Amino acid sequence: MREEEGLNPIENLFRAYYRTMRGTIYVPEVSRREFMFRGFDGKVRRHISFRDLEELRKQLVYDPPLDAYYSVSLYERPEAEMEEKGRIRADVLFDIDSSDLRDEDCESGTIWKCKNCGRSGMGLSPEKCPDCGSDRVEVNHWLNEKCIEASKREVRKLIEILTQDLGVDEDWILIAYTGNRGFHVRVTEGPLTYLDKEERRELAFYVMAKGFDASSFIIADGDGFRLDLRSGHVSRALRIVEDSLVEKIRSKPVKLSQKERRRLEALLNGAVREEGAKVDWMVTMDTGRLTRIPNSLHGKTGFRALSLTLDDYPNVNPFRDAVGLPAEPELEVEVKLKVPAFSLKGEKFGPYGVGDRVKLPGFAAVFLVLRGRAELSEGSP
Repeated sequence: MREEEGLNPIENLFRAYYRTMRGTIYVPEVSRREFMFRGFDGKVRRHISFRDLEELRKQLVYDPPLDAYYSVSLYERPEAEMEEKGRIRADVLFDIDSSDLRDEDCESGTIWKCKNCGRSGMGLSPEKCPDCGSDRVEVNHWLNEKCIEASKREVRKLIEILTQDLGVDEDWILIAYTGNRGFHVRVTEGPLTYLDKEERRELAFYVMAKGFDASSFIIADGDGFRLDLRSGHVSRALRIVEDSLVEKIRSKPVKLSQKERRRLEALLNGAVREEGAKVDWMVTMDTGRLTRIPNSLHGKTGFRALSLTLDDYPNVNPFRDAVGLPAEPELEVEVKLKVPAFSLKGEKFGPYGVGDRVKLPGFAAVFLVLRGRAELSEGSP
């Protein structure tokens, strides 16, 4: 690979990727979208528009970004400031990030440190430092297969709620692996795309089952009570609740004491919370949000953002399918934070300790550097 003068090795690898893969870069209705780029210098540029797909592809090759985004909204004037853009409609975006799931297996390689007293540890980060009580806890998340599996479970829940409860056509749903620790699910057609911000917030709360109260679905019937099974949330909850009282009331009205009713409400509320999809509601309500350009590279992994169908996503393996960078040239890195064992493209690496200097295939070296676990050694090509 010919290196570009003035670019560091990682920038060179990104540029080579976009030269080779420019034909896979696709954004629908390009001229109506706002674009945003974060450069290797950390600067963010937004309110950018392109006439067509080829102009966008040339930009990515000419000035390869660390991260590349486009708007979920279609605008009359995408290059204008927000209040002057003239929004036409907007995809409904759901963000599922394993960093928010608090999954212990996913976080097994995560490193945290209290910025107040210096206490550090590995695994699920505390909300407050166990020594000094400060909430100034700095977290360096790791990425492993368990993170992806945890995120996929939430995608499955979300798809079921969208299609079964809300009547969203499967053809209107687009799933994307973000290139890092989770997935984006978008509704791209239909009446939901015309919702305003508050309506989108309510939609997000519904899929999360936020504010669900089981007491509203335990209905008086003659001398007893029955469950209102028209609620999708209640029906899903019944799949995971194992209790004799629930089994009885599932099929016929049952007399309930106050104690039994409270127990039934607690069981249902807990199960509904479990079966609700864990999404970031603030992302969903934001019609000005941007999402990653399909097949662009993620600035914290070097992985590709992948567009997926409903059939694709259960089987996607980002550590194999999303690795976008080549093995050559090899790069030497110095480890700054402990690195667990990991696999990319079927090759196994690590574990590595602080201070280790290792020569790795380009894609593995970039992964460690972008995750903040290593730095390029001086003299790396």
